[in-house]
Parts: sequence; structure tokens; C-alpha cells
Amino acid sequence: MPLPRFIGRAWPAVLRAGGRTSPFPRPLRSVPRRGADRLRVAWWHLRSAARGKWRRIASRPENGTPRGSAPAFDLQGYNPIGWRPRAGAEAAGAVPRRNSRHTHHLEDVRAFDADAEARAGKLARLAASGVAVRLEDGDRRLRPLLGDELFRLMTADVRGLDAAARELLGIRMQRAALREHSSWARTRRMGSAPFPPVSVLLVTRRPRFLQWALAGVARQTWPEVELILALHGEGFGEVERRIAELPHPVKVLRAPAGEPLGAVLNAATAASGGTLLAKMDDDDVYGADHLWDLVLAREYSGAQLVGKWMEFVWLAASDRTIRWRNGSSERYRTTSPAGGTLLISRDDLDRAGGWRNLPGGVDGALAEDVLRARGRIYRTHGAGFMLVRHGCRHAWDNEEASDARFLARADDVWPGFRPDRAGVEALAMSHPALDRPPARDRRRPAPG
Repeated sequence: MPLPRFIGRAWPAVLRAGGRTSPFPRPLRSVPRRGADRLRVAWWHLRSAARGKWRRIASRPENGTPRGSAPAFDLQGYNPIGWRPRAGAEAAGAVPRRNSRHTHHLEDVRAFDADAEARAGKLARLAASGVAVRLEDGDRRLRPLLGDELFRLMTADVRGLDAAARELLGIRMQRAALREHSSWARTRRMGSAPFPPVSVLLVTRRPRFLQWALAGVARQTWPEVELILALHGEGFGEVERRIAELPHPVKVLRAPAGEPLGAVLNAATAASGGTLLAKMDDDDVYGADHLWDLVLAREYSGAQLVGKWMEFVWLAASDRTIRWRNGSSERYRTTSPAGGTLLISRDDLDRAGGWRNLPGGVDGALAEDVLRARGRIYRTHGAGFMLVRHGCRHAWDNEEASDARFLARADDVWPGFRPDRAGVEALAMSHPALDRPPARDRRRPAPG
């Protein structure tokens, strides 16, 4: 940007930062706004405008025609790593540190952006960093640049949302920005590079949970999915009819009930053809974008093992949905994420030695082996997944955990089965745990 124009734009911002009035609208503000350090905020806007100008010039084709969408951004430069609830703007570098504790969302209006393309690029980068943004003016020129989904989310009224709903809205914006406007996703959508195929490893030994488990896999919107269904034990009928309705290719394995879980997972891995392997459980709740979240987190984190935190849990016995907010940040870990959310590449699993030949606890063992092989573990947000704790001999029952202990540690409690609080769309069927399980199911240990 030429120096005279840069100074011309800087002067009104400095006047506003010093307490005087300015005819220019404020382009980005914290809501509510506290603290007196306005000059740092003004400088951030001017620096972003200058950088956006040069990036925009560099991104134009030789004939000078601008692109038909927001400029793509690099996943390694704009991502939610380090995101903490109620401090997302700080993680994105959008507002001063002292103000981030009071930020509910950011509002954006048309100012300091030379055109709609520059504004759309800035908004996409903010959303990718985990910031909830509201378009105060609803500028419809941005719809074709941001895409229908991101534009709809940014024009939604967020002012009356509680903290949980606001954070969920921010995650939806983040998800849309990462998979539509990151250079990694855009090159694949344009056909320049393939999407990595994901093989879902699903082991079940409970026949009455089979239909629920299949529905969770069928819901996934990742472009390249195959299911490796390992039936662990007897009693599974009409499997062929049920899998014929799935939109993804399926391979069915059968293993005797006495086979260790680790051995069954290794057999499922050997039968799979995907570059990436995703472990899913038969009783948990999965949103349609669950695999998208894991693959994107793997790309921007560079971690070998990726998963989600069990932020949302349904306690079937007391029929309550709880949330543990203290573990919902995006960060690297030294322990396993939720076992039903693990994603690892085939090569990284081989380096870790595969699944240990254990009857249970294979998730924690894999995390240990990944760290021993000098790999990293990353835990992304918990939205789009809800862990279900029920009376069918869940693994946690071995630790004598009770609903009372879960409730005592919960930050939020809602009555009933509430997958919507985890950002999961309406489900077409009821959870099997809502019905009293047969006695034989209550005696069987759960996989994982």
C-alpha cells in the first residue's frame, strides 16, 4: 500500500484511539469492550489492512481479474491451535490479551477494506482461528465469496447466546472456513490433489447397538470413507441387509468372542485400504462432520495421533447430558483423547507397533506407543461427538465411576439426551440405551 494512503487511513484510527471522534465506522470491535488500550487495536487493524492489500495484489491472475472467492489461507498460519473457551480472540491475535477474557464475539462492519474480497479473506482467517464473528451490516456481496454456510453463520444473531451455544457457533464457523477456504482443502476440492481415504474401524460385540453404530458411520460427510465392521462374537443377524443401505463401501469381519480387542483391531486394520484409520465405537454419538474435524486437525497440528476430548457426555442412568468445559481447549497432549475418536495414519500406526494385543485399554496403550515412537498427540474440540455412559458394562464401570462423580465435575448439566448441545444434528433413531438392555448385554464388557 502506498505510504500516503497508509498514513491517510492511519490518522483517523489514531484520533479515535486517543479519544476523539472520527467519521469512519469501527471495523472490528470486541463485544463487550473493556480496557483503554485502543491504540494497539487500531494498529492491529492497520497492519492487517496493509498485509491484506499486498496479499490481494499477489493473488490476482495475470489478467488482473480477482478470484471469485476469498483468498485461500495456509492451515499452518491460521488455525485454532491454542484456542481456549472465552479466549479465542486472544489466540487469533485479534484483540489485546486483557480484553479477550470479556469477548463474547467480534462484530465486523465495512471499513478499512478496499473491496469485498479483502474483507472476506480477513473474515475467513478470523473464523479459521476460532473467533466467532458477526457481520453487523450483513453485506450480501460477501455471500459468494464466503460461501452460503459461512455467510449464514456470520449473519446469525449471536448476542443472546449463552457461552456454550456461542462457542459451538464459533466452531461451526471455524469448520466451514477450514474446509472451504484453506489452501489444503481448496486444492482438493478443485481436483488438484485427492482427499486422503479414511477407513473407519468399528468393532462391536453388542448386536442391539449395530444399527446405531452403522447410522453414525453413514452420517459422515468426508468424501472418501470405507467401513471395516468387525463383529466380535455371535448373535448378529441380517448384517448384509443392514450394510446394503450404507452410502460407503463396507467390509465385514467376524471374530470369536474370546479374541482380544487389540487382535480384532489389527485384523480390521489389515483388511482396510485407507491412508488414514479412524476408530469409532458402537455406542457413542457422532455428528456428520466428525471425520472432517479429525482430518483437518491432523493437517494443521502435524500430530501423528489426533482425537477429541469427551467434552459432552450423556449419563443414561440419570438421563442427563453434561459438559466438561475445562478440557475443551485445542492443544497437544501426552495422554489419549476419547477412544472412539482416534485418527492415525497407517504408517504412523506401523511405527507405533500397531494395536497392542490387549482385551481392553488399547487406546491408552496406543497413545503411549505413539509418544515412544517420538510422535505427537493432538486433541481438537469436542463438538460433533458425545460420549455415552450407560449400563451395558461400560469400560468405566470397572473403575467404579458413578454418575454422581461425573455430575460433581460437570460445568453444565442439561436434562435428557441432548446431542444438540454437542452440535450433533437431529437423529433419526433413538439411542439403544434408552431401552433396558437384555441381561446378557449387561454382562458383556464394552469394546475399547
